[in-house]
Amino acid sequence: MKKRVAILVGAPTPYRDPLFERLAACGQYETLVLYCSEKQPNQDWRLGKTRYPAVYLKNYAPPSWHGYFAVGAINPGVWRELDRFRPEAVIAYGYNSVTLLLATAWAARHRVPLLMRSDSALAHEDDKPGFRLALKRSFMRWLTPRISGFLTVGTANSHYWLRYGAKPEQIFSAGYAVDNDYFRRETERYRSTREQIRSENGWRYPYLLLYVGRLAWEKGADVLIESVRRISPTRPDIGLLIVGDGVEREALQEQAHHMPQVFFLGFRDWNQLPKFYAAADLLVVPSRYDQWGLVVNEAMASGLPVLATRKVGAVQDLILEGQTGFVAPENDADALASAIDRACQSLDRLRTMGEEAQKMIEPWNYEATLSGFYQALALCL
Repeated sequence: MKKRVAILVGAPTPYRDPLFERLAACGQYETLVLYCSEKQPNQDWRLGKTRYPAVYLKNYAPPSWHGYFAVGAINPGVWRELDRFRPEAVIAYGYNSVTLLLATAWAARHRVPLLMRSDSALAHEDDKPGFRLALKRSFMRWLTPRISGFLTVGTANSHYWLRYGAKPEQIFSAGYAVDNDYFRRETERYRSTREQIRSENGWRYPYLLLYVGRLAWEKGADVLIESVRRISPTRPDIGLLIVGDGVEREALQEQAHHMPQVFFLGFRDWNQLPKFYAAADLLVVPSRYDQWGLVVNEAMASGLPVLATRKVGAVQDLILEGQTGFVAPENDADALASAIDRACQSLDRLRTMGEEAQKMIEPWNYEATLSGFYQALALCL
């Protein structure tokens, strides 16, 4: 008889859907995905009907509260849905909302194992004020003992949970993944017309940088634009594509007003990204902080090297300096400009690094992620 597993998560994304589809289709579990909202603010992904059982809970939190601790998702109906489904294990994607805390309480009351899936990293703890950090430590002393296992997305995430009291035997590696085969295949298809794409769009620069992501302060696109401005007198051969949208777009466009080498391309759905990965020479992830950064996976699967800041969670596992990419300090335009200059010395070298990046990302796939899920579920069911 199949074991029942409930999965509580914020909103649908094109990266989680394939994982949930595979978990539902594996034959071992009867799954139910409980979504706290139908979509994330500022994310206009076009997703079809789910191919796995899912329920959208009524969210009483307004969109403007998204991302705030505790009040970002308020779904009192989660208790009713869990009572109805009666799972034998619960997988919670995070712990920072009323809804997720309700699920934690439900699991504790019914003595059902709770597995935690989050991408938190210690690199982001240093920026918290002392009183907030003290409150968090107190909260984590309450939370961690109530969790049966931790489905960690990478090394930095594993260290985070070990710091907050998890035992090594409770850590299950379930690394972040994207559809590597899709990005490799589609990028190769576009790469055959790479020069035509660049010419038709006016991207006539020998070295083309690419930014993909939300246009928000924490993502550091302003630092990237400033670094390109500073380097432009000596490197007029470098252009920048910015793919994404967000609250900072107008300010960023004003910042780049007199910079013809910067192109704002707006939001593009995930299945449109291979065209840009094929056209570019280097992905830049200039985040002030980023729990992981799945664009790193996408770019590497597409054969593109990556320049990222130290505050990007994926760096510790995926970026080998000078082999698969480059690492720079966060929030430092001069340092980023220097790193860009250093990276853009040879197109042949960038192509070779892209090939190495593609090889390195191969084991970071959905099958490896599911292996961690299976191991954790086997331990507690």
